[in-house]
Amino acid sequence: EQSTVLDQIDGTPKKPRKEGAGDDGMQHVQSKRSKFNFVDLAGSERQKRTQASGQRLKEGININQGLLVLGNVISALGDPKKQGKTFVPYRDSNLTRLLKGSLGGNHKTLMIACVSPAANNME
Repeated sequence: EQSTVLDQIDGTPKKPRKEGAGDDGMQHVQSKRSKFNFVDLAGSERQKRTQASGQRLKEGININQGLLVLGNVISALGDPKKQGKTFVPYRDSNLTRLLKGSLGGNHKTLMIACVSPAANNME
């Protein structure tokens, strides 16, 4: 059974670091916030190959839809000719909505891909 999994860890410190007094004589507090998104993307589902039906077929359709939207967002963000001129469809998928900062914001992003070299996965 395949599905897309997203775990988020919020790394906000419990005790913010205090800085010196400002011009107004008040103590100012600085805090940093970290958020880690761990995403396990399920592989693309081919209905003919999996012979899925019923609930499993619906799940495969949803997986493919999410991967299609993710591809569209990456394509819209990655094309230098379209920078700032094209609509980026973050809202078309829950996955891309949650990963908006990682995909096109000011977050640092690391991607690890596991790709199968098997001949039956080639098109």
